[in-house]
Amino acid sequence: MSSSDHAAGRDQSTGRAHAVLAETADLPAPWAAICGTSVGVVQGKWSGPRGLGSPDPCPECARLAPG
Repeated sequence: MSSSDHAAGRDQSTGRAHAVLAETADLPAPWAAICGTSVGVVQGKWSGPRGLGSPDPCPECARLAPG
């Protein structure tokens, strides 16, 4: 899978960005990031400024869905 297959999710308690499978991003919240973290917000692409380009991307998600 490439990063284009992932949306950017955010853990609302920590602000950390996580990768969420794009095919599940249209489902109701909460979403499961590929690292297993539950996220409450999904906005944009994982490869964009709210995902890998954010100040605090999840290292495990970055490993599993590199840009």
